[in-house]
Parts: sequence; C-alpha cells; structure tokens
Amino acid sequence: MRVVADLPSAAILQVEKDPDIGIAAPFNGRFSVPIPGGASIEVNNASYVLPVNGGDVWSQAMVALLAQYPMYEYVVFNPLLAAADLVDIDLAATGPAGEETRLQMGRAIGPSPGNAPNMVALLGENPYTGGPNKPGCLVTDTIDISTILPPGADEFLVWWKFYEFSTTEDVESDFGGTIGQNDPAYKNIVETDQEPSGLTVYITNDDGATWYVVDRDTPVDVFVLDTRVRLAFVSTEPDRLYLAGYAILF
Repeated sequence: MRVVADLPSAAILQVEKDPDIGIAAPFNGRFSVPIPGGASIEVNNASYVLPVNGGDVWSQAMVALLAQYPMYEYVVFNPLLAAADLVDIDLAATGPAGEETRLQMGRAIGPSPGNAPNMVALLGENPYTGGPNKPGCLVTDTIDISTILPPGADEFLVWWKFYEFSTTEDVESDFGGTIGQNDPAYKNIVETDQEPSGLTVYITNDDGATWYVVDRDTPVDVFVLDTRVRLAFVSTEPDRLYLAGYAILF
C-alpha cells in the first residue's frame, strides 16, 4: 500500500494498493509514503505525513511493521522525506568492498537545500570507467542504538522500499512525424522488484568493521553484540533505484 501526498503541501491525496511490478503511473507533483506489506494503519481526515513526530502515517506504519515481528522490541527508521533525514547518509563512506559512494540526493544547491521526497537514488552501474565498473552505493551514517538498548543487538531485520521513475517529453509539434502532437511531460512512478539481482544490502553493528548481507524482511544474526549500526546498499543494476525509506528492527 502507498499513501500518495501532494509535493508542495505534503497533504494526503489518496491511499492506494501497490500496483504490480512494472506498472507505471503519472506522479507529477506527488510523492509516495510506502506502507510495508501487512502493516495495518488507519488514514483519515486527521492523518498527516509531515512532520515525522510519532503521529504521522510513516511512524504509524513503522509501529505496525514492528508489531508483525514480536521477537523484536525496537525499530529505527528513515523516511528520507525532509532535509534533516539526509544527514543520516554518509557521503564520505565507502561500501563493504570499498565501493565509492555513488548516489543521487533530491536536493538543491544553496544554504537551504531542502529535499524532494522519493528522489534519493542509487545510481546505475557505470561501465565506462576504463577499469572495473562502478556500482551505485549508499551507506548510512552510524546509528547508535546504545541509548535504546545499551548492550547492543546481534539480530536484526531490515525493510526498505525502492521505486523506479520514468519521464516522457513535452511535445508540441506542427511538422514532421509528430505533426499535430501535443503531449505534456509526465513523471511516472514505477513499482519495482525490491530485491533485483544486481542489488546487495548489508548491515553492520560495529561501524563497518564487519558487514553481513541481509535480505529484505528476513532476520540476520551477527557474531557479536554491538551498538554501532549502519546499512549499505550496493547496486549493479543498469538503472537508478529510488530509495523511499528504510527501517531496522532489533
């Protein structure tokens, strides 16, 4: 399920089912708040997207996600909706195998850069380097869970949501093969496979000293208790994968 919100105001416009993989829909001036499968939340006239303060739909969805897995007590998450959420992306980090950070951040240049929801993306693999191909790579900053669980954790479950986007050209023509055509430009959201073959997701609880591959919605055990958690997303897919948020249960 996804909550569709208005881009300028963040007002909720509608709630809809997730389309089948590969289905595109015009999304000009809108953004999506993804709701994890099986997470039940109520959306009514009092519901809101921003601020993310516990009463918003994203926070409610994360509580509902946690409720599905009674073996875990805590959830930390990032909806990548506001400028402050981008602070949790470490632009200086390298991936588990030394991958260079390669990503798109949905923000402008200047003293108040803001953030465009749904526009944080892993770049497609670059095969034109003259050497080894460079994958897309996004590494989160350290999430210190010591204030939540002082001993640390050694079992985790990770959830994430990716979309793809496509665009069409604005065409108004009175000659040639496009004569008489008058089509607006559309930005289309495309439902995509959450675990494509070229995507690998990692988790560490010792600030990157040791990384573990993790599957979506699947528990992963690590070797020692620790409190310094990071995620790394590495993609060799040819196209961009737009990350609409992630959560870590422990």
